[in-house]
Amino acid sequence: HLALTLCCSIFLQQYNFIACTGTLESCSATADISIVTVTTPTELSVQAGANVKLPCIFISSEEISTATSVTWSFQQKGSTARPITFLYYSDGKQYNGKNTLFNGRSSWAGNLTMRDASIKIENVQPADNGTYFCDVKNPPDIVAEPGQIKVKVLEEEITVDYGRAAVTPENTIIITKTTTSGNILLNGESFWQLVLQFCCILASFLSNLF
Repeated sequence: HLALTLCCSIFLQQYNFIACTGTLESCSATADISIVTVTTPTELSVQAGANVKLPCIFISSEEISTATSVTWSFQQKGSTARPITFLYYSDGKQYNGKNTLFNGRSSWAGNLTMRDASIKIENVQPADNGTYFCDVKNPPDIVAEPGQIKVKVLEEEITVDYGRAAVTPENTIIITKTTTSGNILLNGESFWQLVLQFCCILASFLSNLF
């Protein structure tokens, strides 16, 4: 049944699911195929150093099985390279992908029975800015398009009663505030008062020299 085999093979390559009947002279093929719909938020903002959950919900007419799989990939902000997989989940097990940026920081946080393919990323860093792709496969259903989430990592900032404080790379807290009179306060002290104190110390030092 060469014609039957050829016809069915072509259909199998296209749809990954096949039911064929026929003879050498005729061949017919049928398949019960629908689309997996994946839903994710469009954008997420997260503070640097915090943990974040990337939600991914999907709809599929097929029952969940050991063949159901979820692939998460990442494309860094500004990059034109192809997204690289960093997490793969199937049959109750998680596997790391080729992208090692998230090794030890990404973990499964979903429930396939509930059609939840979410993950969690710990200790988010500025390098994590970019687009995350959630791709769900539940054969014989096919995926129309993976979900996409743009993640924006916000720089760490501390708010205090009398101004704003930024944490420097050396973990030094610098507090600045502009008063209504235009004076700049550094750590709660007037900038000009600090200048005056410095001038007095300098004058005293010079007088001792001469």
